[in-house]
Amino acid sequence: MAFYGRENEQEALNYIIQKDDFGSGLIFGRRRLGKTELLKHCFSNSNKPFIIYQCNQENETSNILDLTKVIRETLGVKNLAFDTFVDAIEYLFEYAMNNELLFAIDEYPYIRKIINGLDSKIQRIIDNFQNKSKIKFFILGSSISTMEDIQSESNPLYRRFELTLLLKEMDYYDSQKFYSSFSNEDKVMLYAAFGGVPYYNKQINDKLSVKDNIIRLLSGQFSHLLSEVTSNIKEELTKVNNAYSVFSSIAMGAFHYSDILSKSGIKTSTSLYDTLEILEKMDLIHYVCPINDKKNKKKSGYGLTDSAVCFYYRYIYHNLSIKNIISDDLFYEKYIKDDFLHTVVPKTFEKIAKEYLIRKNKNGLIVPYLEDIGTYWYDNPKEKKNGQFDLVTKSSDGYTVYEVKYTNSKIDNRIINEEVEQLKNTSIYPAKLGFVSKNGFNITYDNDYILITLDDIYDFN
Repeated sequence: MAFYGRENEQEALNYIIQKDDFGSGLIFGRRRLGKTELLKHCFSNSNKPFIIYQCNQENETSNILDLTKVIRETLGVKNLAFDTFVDAIEYLFEYAMNNELLFAIDEYPYIRKIINGLDSKIQRIIDNFQNKSKIKFFILGSSISTMEDIQSESNPLYRRFELTLLLKEMDYYDSQKFYSSFSNEDKVMLYAAFGGVPYYNKQINDKLSVKDNIIRLLSGQFSHLLSEVTSNIKEELTKVNNAYSVFSSIAMGAFHYSDILSKSGIKTSTSLYDTLEILEKMDLIHYVCPINDKKNKKKSGYGLTDSAVCFYYRYIYHNLSIKNIISDDLFYEKYIKDDFLHTVVPKTFEKIAKEYLIRKNKNGLIVPYLEDIGTYWYDNPKEKKNGQFDLVTKSSDGYTVYEVKYTNSKIDNRIINEEVEQLKNTSIYPAKLGFVSKNGFNITYDNDYILITLDDIYDFN
């Protein structure tokens, strides 16, 4: 299957891979984001011999035998045996003194739990060989806390890796490459359901409708990804108290800390704070704060990082009993369709608009460049109320407020005039105005407004 996206990550990895001397890197991030596939893609394109060893959770002996088998097959060495897992690693470092070799230990946290002091042992090998071995050595892991610990100053492996990649979800543009034959409107809906996880997106069938893909993969009785999502969540959250309650509350619309506390049923504020902190470190939720008041926790909130997880907790988690006794089609029509199309998809379009502006900014297509982007909390002294703009950018020229509309009608003069009047009565005025429309515009003047259509967003190059 074709490999999509991750151009910047590929460039960084290829720099290490093509070095003449020792090179090293850490790659980590949530499950199913394509860490192994990314490295395998870069390794394969290098035309150099490589080993990507997937650790298991059994014991050291099992890992020794598995790694030894891979080494034999890759290097063509028949009579080979090791007493310890570290001995096998050291053998590869020594082999690469006179030979090209790319070597990666995948799911390193598994073997790290099994072998006491493994970080120190690998540090010793790196220090002994880094000036005489040409090996390119990588460690991969899905446990973000473990991989971050490796980078801490107190860890023996501190500063032993010249490249660190924390893989996040793909944005809307790279995600749509997995389903490029769909219409732009369908692409928004698919992104709303499956997000930017490569493993999810490559399951999408371009012969089926959006609805049928959702049923087949997420909401149906035999949906493939539903079991994948739930099993991953259970494995990740085994020791995190109140995680399911937090997920459910956020998925159902709770945003501010006080709302989550109220709707989750968690008894104490301290317990909720601890849970949110852990989930944020695991990249399972993200913190959202207004760009003009970042330290104000009352104006900030939280969102779920994974769209498929959000889909599960919004539509499936509280409806499992009814889901099991009605047809897949009826369940979609009665419990998913309206809310998904009229609430989740428009909200996703706002996220896409933000990612579009970020992508343009990174490519040097916005002048002057954006210094910040996000929500903006405003005060309206005239009406003695306050509120929030969902998409605002900041540059050396000041602020630009974007109104994002995912409706079947075009943005016309009336909508623009309403936005102008609203803006005049807020603390952000004067500011520039931009409009993002699913179905384009029907206006007689533009007054230097920034106008962006759905087609503009997906025609980006």
